[in-house]
Amino acid sequence: MNLPNKLTLIRIAAIPFFIACFFLPETVLFSVFGADVLLKYIIAAVVFILAYITDIMDGRIARKRGIVTDFGKLMDPIADKLLTASCMIMLIGRGLMSFCDELMPLFTIIVLAREFLVSGIRLVAASKGRVIAAGKLGKLKTLLQSISLPVILIAGPVFKAIGVPIDFILLAAAVVMTIWSGLDYALRNKEVFKAE
Repeated sequence: MNLPNKLTLIRIAAIPFFIACFFLPETVLFSVFGADVLLKYIIAAVVFILAYITDIMDGRIARKRGIVTDFGKLMDPIADKLLTASCMIMLIGRGLMSFCDELMPLFTIIVLAREFLVSGIRLVAASKGRVIAAGKLGKLKTLLQSISLPVILIAGPVFKAIGVPIDFILLAAAVVMTIWSGLDYALRNKEVFKAE
């Protein structure tokens, strides 16, 4: 197994450790503007960011060395989906988002619905001998999600305290891009569903 694929598997293996962070003690690391920043969420954000870095590295290494594989094309986006979905699910009901935290379940459903749609298209394509790699909009969607989620973990309560919902704006933009990229992906690959 080549290095990019190993990095993809490391990203998947990091997910249980990320989830475990949410069950650590409620230790306050510091307070800013009266908002408590908990150590467990900082650790979770660090694990998330390190896992995302493996996503950047595996793609670059694969392209640079010319070792892009079908395994990588399929598993790399699945690893991203698992990491993002895990984070969004764990954020539900924790009150970390600075604005409209009650929208987190809806945002999570939208993200998961898009990922099921795209995965379904990929499965149908694979059954016909085609492997569809992630598109540019999908990569931008992943980038926005990978920025917004750690920001919520680290600074959501602080943004709430100062009344500036930067974390919410970032996540809302990620959700809009999630919808846009999903529709674009479905339209670009609609021939997959044509009867042969």
